[in-house]
Amino acid sequence: MNLISWLLANPSQNMFVVADMGSTKTDWSFVDRDKKVTLIKTQGFNPFFYSTEDIKLLLEPEFSNKNIAWDKISDVYFYGSGCSAGEKCDIVKNALTPFFPKANIFVTHDLLGSARALCGREKGVACILGTGANTCLYDGEKIIANVTSAGFLLGDEGSGADLGRELIKYYLYKELPKDLEQTFENEYKITRQSLVGEVYSTKHPNAYCATYSKFLAKYKENPVVQKLIEERFDEFFKRHVSKYENYQKLPIHFIGSVAFYFSDHLKNVAKKYNTQVGIILQTPMEKLIDFHYGF
Repeated sequence: MNLISWLLANPSQNMFVVADMGSTKTDWSFVDRDKKVTLIKTQGFNPFFYSTEDIKLLLEPEFSNKNIAWDKISDVYFYGSGCSAGEKCDIVKNALTPFFPKANIFVTHDLLGSARALCGREKGVACILGTGANTCLYDGEKIIANVTSAGFLLGDEGSGADLGRELIKYYLYKELPKDLEQTFENEYKITRQSLVGEVYSTKHPNAYCATYSKFLAKYKENPVVQKLIEERFDEFFKRHVSKYENYQKLPIHFIGSVAFYFSDHLKNVAKKYNTQVGIILQTPMEKLIDFHYGF
Protein backbone atom coordinates (compact mmCIF):
# COMPACT_ATOMS: atom_id res chain seq x y z
CA MET A 1 0.00 0.00 0.00
CA ASN A 2 1.48 3.36 -0.99
CA LEU A 3 1.30 6.60 0.99
CA ILE A 4 -1.85 8.01 -0.62
CA SER A 5 -3.82 4.78 -0.23
CA TRP A 6 -2.76 4.46 3.38
CA LEU A 7 -3.73 8.04 4.21
CA LEU A 8 -7.18 7.60 2.69
CA ALA A 9 -7.69 4.46 4.74
CA ASN A 10 -6.29 5.98 7.96
CA PRO A 11 -7.33 9.63 8.14
CA SER A 12 -6.72 9.92 11.90
CA GLN A 13 -3.00 9.22 11.58
CA ASN A 14 -0.69 11.58 9.79
CA MET A 15 2.96 10.75 10.29
CA PHE A 16 5.46 8.02 9.48
CA VAL A 17 9.05 7.55 10.57
CA VAL A 18 12.00 6.02 8.77
CA ALA A 19 15.20 5.67 10.81
CA ASP A 20 18.65 4.63 9.65
CA MET A 21 21.25 3.84 12.31
CA GLY A 22 24.92 3.29 11.63
CA SER A 23 27.71 2.65 14.10
CA THR A 24 27.96 6.25 15.26
CA LYS A 25 24.72 8.09 14.42
CA THR A 26 21.01 7.66 13.67
CA ASP A 27 19.06 9.66 11.10
CA TRP A 28 15.31 9.97 11.70
CA SER A 29 12.87 11.22 9.06
CA PHE A 30 9.39 12.18 10.27
CA VAL A 31 7.08 12.34 7.24
CA ASP A 32 3.64 14.00 7.53
CA ARG A 33 0.50 13.94 5.36
CA ASP A 34 1.76 16.86 3.28
CA LYS A 35 5.00 15.00 2.52
CA LYS A 36 6.93 17.40 4.72
CA VAL A 37 10.00 15.70 6.18
CA THR A 38 11.39 16.66 9.58
CA LEU A 39 14.92 15.39 10.19
CA ILE A 40 16.40 14.57 13.59
CA LYS A 41 19.88 13.19 14.24
CA THR A 42 20.79 11.23 17.33
CA GLN A 43 23.69 9.12 18.49
CA GLY A 44 23.90 5.52 17.30
CA PHE A 45 23.15 2.71 19.77
CA ASN A 46 24.11 -0.74 18.51
CA PRO A 47 22.13 -3.26 20.63
CA PHE A 48 25.24 -5.41 20.99
CA PHE A 49 26.58 -2.68 23.27
CA TYR A 50 23.44 -0.91 24.58
CA SER A 51 20.55 -2.23 26.67
CA THR A 52 16.93 -1.12 26.32
CA GLU A 53 17.35 1.22 29.28
CA ASP A 54 20.59 2.63 27.86
CA ILE A 55 18.80 3.50 24.61
CA LYS A 56 15.88 5.12 26.43
CA LEU A 57 18.25 7.29 28.43
CA LEU A 58 20.14 8.25 25.29
CA LEU A 59 17.04 9.21 23.29
CA GLU A 60 15.11 11.04 26.01
CA PRO A 61 17.10 14.30 25.90
CA GLU A 62 17.55 14.13 22.12
CA PHE A 63 13.82 13.69 21.45
CA SER A 64 12.63 16.15 24.08
CA ASN A 65 11.39 19.60 23.06
CA LYS A 66 10.97 18.52 19.45
CA ASN A 67 7.82 19.81 17.79
CA ILE A 68 6.58 16.36 16.80
CA ALA A 69 3.05 14.96 17.21
CA TRP A 70 4.29 11.71 18.71
CA ASP A 71 0.81 10.23 19.23
CA LYS A 72 0.00 10.73 15.53
CA ILE A 73 2.84 8.54 14.30
CA SER A 74 1.44 5.35 12.79
CA ASP A 75 4.49 3.42 11.60
CA VAL A 76 8.18 3.38 12.43
CA TYR A 77 10.61 1.61 10.10
CA PHE A 78 13.91 1.31 11.94
CA TYR A 79 16.97 0.00 10.12
CA GLY A 80 19.90 -0.43 12.45
CA SER A 81 23.44 -1.70 12.73
CA GLY A 82 23.42 -4.78 14.95
CA CYS A 83 19.68 -5.43 14.48
CA SER A 84 20.09 -8.77 12.73
CA ALA A 85 18.92 -11.13 15.48
CA GLY A 86 15.47 -11.24 17.07
CA GLU A 87 16.61 -10.51 20.60
CA LYS A 88 18.69 -7.54 19.44
CA CYS A 89 15.73 -6.14 17.50
CA ASP A 90 13.59 -6.51 20.62
CA ILE A 91 16.07 -4.44 22.64
CA VAL A 92 15.60 -1.56 20.21
CA LYS A 93 11.85 -2.03 19.75
CA ASN A 94 11.23 -2.03 23.51
CA ALA A 95 13.27 1.15 23.86
CA LEU A 96 11.34 2.91 21.08
CA THR A 97 7.84 1.92 22.23
CA PRO A 98 7.48 4.64 24.93
CA PHE A 99 8.36 7.34 22.39
CA PHE A 100 5.96 6.06 19.72
CA PRO A 101 2.95 4.86 21.79
CA LYS A 102 0.50 4.35 18.89
CA ALA A 103 2.89 3.21 16.19
CA ASN A 104 3.60 -0.12 14.60
CA ILE A 105 7.36 -0.46 15.07
CA PHE A 106 9.43 -2.53 12.65
CA VAL A 107 13.07 -3.08 13.56
CA THR A 108 15.46 -4.81 11.19
CA HIS A 109 19.07 -4.77 10.02
CA ASP A 110 20.55 -1.75 8.24
CA LEU A 111 21.71 -4.12 5.50
CA LEU A 112 18.09 -4.68 4.39
CA GLY A 113 17.55 -0.93 4.47
CA SER A 114 20.57 -0.43 2.25
CA ALA A 115 19.39 -3.12 -0.16
CA ARG A 116 15.94 -1.52 -0.41
CA ALA A 117 17.42 1.94 -0.92
CA LEU A 118 19.96 0.80 -3.51
CA CYS A 119 18.08 -1.87 -5.41
CA GLY A 120 14.45 -0.94 -4.85
CA ARG A 121 12.58 -3.97 -6.14
CA GLU A 122 15.30 -5.17 -8.51
CA LYS A 123 17.97 -7.83 -8.03
CA GLY A 124 21.51 -6.73 -7.24
CA VAL A 125 24.42 -6.75 -4.81
CA ALA A 126 24.13 -4.10 -2.10
CA CYS A 127 27.27 -2.94 -0.30
CA ILE A 128 27.72 -0.79 2.80
CA LEU A 129 31.01 1.08 3.11
CA GLY A 130 30.79 3.46 6.03
CA THR A 131 32.34 3.13 9.46
CA GLY A 132 31.86 -0.60 8.95
CA ALA A 133 31.40 -2.81 5.89
CA ASN A 134 28.77 -5.32 4.84
CA THR A 135 27.28 -6.80 1.66
CA CYS A 136 24.35 -8.89 0.51
CA LEU A 137 22.71 -10.43 -2.53
CA TYR A 138 19.16 -9.08 -2.84
CA ASP A 139 16.44 -10.60 -5.05
CA GLY A 140 14.18 -7.54 -5.18
CA GLU A 141 12.27 -8.50 -2.02
CA LYS A 142 14.64 -10.02 0.47
CA ILE A 143 18.28 -10.77 1.20
CA ILE A 144 19.10 -14.21 -0.19
CA ALA A 145 22.84 -14.36 0.60
CA ASN A 146 25.20 -12.55 2.91
CA VAL A 147 28.95 -12.99 3.23
CA THR A 148 29.69 -12.88 6.95
CA SER A 149 30.65 -9.43 8.17
CA ALA A 150 33.37 -10.27 10.68
CA GLY A 151 33.37 -6.85 12.32
CA PHE A 152 36.22 -4.55 13.20
CA LEU A 153 38.55 -7.07 14.84
CA LEU A 154 38.39 -9.67 12.09
CA GLY A 155 37.08 -7.91 9.01
CA ASP A 156 35.34 -4.71 7.85
CA GLU A 157 37.67 -4.60 4.85
CA GLY A 158 37.36 -1.32 2.94
CA SER A 159 35.38 0.44 5.65
CA GLY A 160 36.25 3.74 7.27
CA ALA A 161 37.46 1.89 10.35
CA ASP A 162 39.62 -0.37 8.19
CA LEU A 163 41.07 2.51 6.16
CA GLY A 164 41.84 4.48 9.32
CA ARG A 165 43.45 1.47 10.98
CA GLU A 166 45.60 0.90 7.90
CA LEU A 167 46.68 4.55 7.88
CA ILE A 168 47.67 4.25 11.54
CA LYS A 169 49.74 1.15 10.69
CA TYR A 170 51.42 2.97 7.79
CA TYR A 171 52.32 5.75 10.21
CA LEU A 172 53.52 3.46 13.01
CA TYR A 173 55.68 1.41 10.64
CA LYS A 174 57.10 4.54 8.96
CA GLU A 175 55.60 3.72 5.57
CA LEU A 176 54.29 7.22 4.86
CA PRO A 177 56.42 9.70 2.91
CA LYS A 178 58.24 12.06 5.27
CA ASP A 179 56.22 15.11 4.28
CA LEU A 180 52.90 13.28 4.69
CA GLU A 181 54.05 11.80 8.00
CA GLN A 182 54.84 15.30 9.29
CA THR A 183 51.51 16.60 8.07
CA PHE A 184 49.73 13.74 9.82
CA GLU A 185 51.49 14.45 13.12
CA ASN A 186 50.82 18.18 12.88
CA GLU A 187 47.13 17.86 12.00
CA TYR A 188 46.35 15.40 14.80
CA LYS A 189 48.92 16.58 17.36
CA ILE A 190 50.11 13.01 17.91
CA THR A 191 53.21 10.88 18.30
CA ARG A 192 53.52 7.15 17.69
CA GLN A 193 53.36 6.48 21.40
CA SER A 194 50.31 8.66 22.02
CA LEU A 195 48.46 7.23 19.01
CA VAL A 196 48.93 3.64 20.15
CA GLY A 197 47.67 4.66 23.58
CA GLU A 198 44.56 6.24 22.09
CA VAL A 199 43.72 3.19 19.96
CA TYR A 200 43.99 0.77 22.86
CA SER A 201 42.25 2.93 25.44
CA THR A 202 39.23 4.14 23.48
CA LYS A 203 35.89 2.48 24.20
CA HIS A 204 34.96 2.23 20.51
CA PRO A 205 38.17 1.63 18.49
CA ASN A 206 36.26 1.14 15.22
CA ALA A 207 34.72 4.62 15.40
CA TYR A 208 38.02 6.09 16.57
CA CYS A 209 40.01 4.59 13.69
CA ALA A 210 37.33 5.65 11.22
CA THR A 211 37.95 9.32 12.06
CA TYR A 212 41.35 9.02 10.37
CA SER A 213 39.75 8.16 7.04
CA LYS A 214 39.10 11.91 6.71
CA PHE A 215 42.86 12.41 6.40
CA LEU A 216 42.92 9.91 3.55
CA ALA A 217 40.08 11.77 1.82
CA LYS A 218 41.99 15.02 2.14
CA TYR A 219 45.15 13.59 0.57
CA LYS A 220 43.65 10.91 -1.66
CA GLU A 221 45.57 12.14 -4.71
CA ASN A 222 48.86 11.23 -3.03
CA PRO A 223 50.18 8.01 -4.69
CA VAL A 224 50.87 6.31 -1.35
CA VAL A 225 47.40 7.16 -0.07
CA GLN A 226 45.83 5.98 -3.32
CA LYS A 227 47.70 2.68 -3.01
CA LEU A 228 46.52 2.24 0.58
CA ILE A 229 42.87 2.94 -0.31
CA GLU A 230 42.77 0.70 -3.36
CA GLU A 231 44.51 -2.17 -1.57
CA ARG A 232 41.77 -2.13 1.08
CA PHE A 233 39.03 -1.94 -1.55
CA ASP A 234 40.67 -4.86 -3.33
CA GLU A 235 40.37 -6.86 -0.10
CA PHE A 236 36.70 -5.84 0.09
CA PHE A 237 35.99 -7.12 -3.43
CA LYS A 238 38.04 -10.28 -2.93
CA ARG A 239 36.55 -11.29 0.41
CA HIS A 240 32.99 -10.05 -0.05
CA VAL A 241 31.70 -9.06 -3.49
CA SER A 242 33.40 -11.85 -5.47
CA LYS A 243 31.81 -14.52 -3.25
CA TYR A 244 28.33 -13.98 -4.71
CA GLU A 245 27.21 -16.21 -7.57
CA ASN A 246 27.11 -14.35 -10.92
CA TYR A 247 28.32 -11.15 -9.24
CA GLN A 248 29.87 -9.93 -12.51
CA LYS A 249 26.45 -10.06 -14.20
CA LEU A 250 24.67 -8.02 -11.52
CA PRO A 251 24.81 -4.30 -10.67
CA ILE A 252 26.98 -3.67 -7.61
CA HIS A 253 25.53 -0.78 -5.63
CA PHE A 254 27.20 1.10 -2.77
CA ILE A 255 26.07 3.17 0.16
CA GLY A 256 28.00 5.03 2.85
CA SER A 257 30.36 7.92 3.27
CA VAL A 258 33.47 5.91 2.36
CA ALA A 259 31.94 4.67 -0.91
CA PHE A 260 30.72 8.18 -1.69
CA TYR A 261 33.94 10.11 -1.01
CA PHE A 262 36.29 7.46 -2.46
CA SER A 263 34.08 6.59 -5.44
CA ASP A 264 36.86 7.04 -8.01
CA HIS A 265 39.14 4.63 -6.17
CA LEU A 266 36.25 2.21 -5.76
CA LYS A 267 35.52 2.26 -9.49
CA ASN A 268 39.20 1.67 -10.26
CA VAL A 269 39.16 -1.51 -8.22
CA ALA A 270 35.75 -2.59 -9.59
CA LYS A 271 37.22 -2.58 -13.09
CA LYS A 272 39.82 -5.11 -11.99
CA TYR A 273 36.98 -7.47 -11.02
CA ASN A 274 35.02 -6.77 -14.21
CA THR A 275 31.97 -5.64 -12.25
CA GLN A 276 29.16 -3.23 -13.05
CA VAL A 277 29.12 -0.39 -10.51
CA GLY A 278 25.56 0.82 -10.12
CA ILE A 279 24.51 3.73 -7.94
CA ILE A 280 26.57 5.14 -5.08
CA LEU A 281 24.67 6.90 -2.28
CA GLN A 282 26.05 8.71 0.73
CA THR A 283 22.94 7.91 2.80
CA PRO A 284 19.88 5.72 2.17
CA MET A 285 17.20 7.98 3.64
CA GLU A 286 15.67 9.60 0.56
CA LYS A 287 15.47 6.29 -1.30
CA LEU A 288 14.03 4.52 1.76
CA ILE A 289 11.23 7.07 2.00
CA ASP A 290 10.55 6.49 -1.68
CA PHE A 291 10.55 2.73 -1.13
CA HIS A 292 8.02 2.80 1.69
CA TYR A 293 5.73 5.60 0.66
CA GLY A 294 6.03 5.90 -3.10
CA PHE A 295 6.85 9.60 -3.22
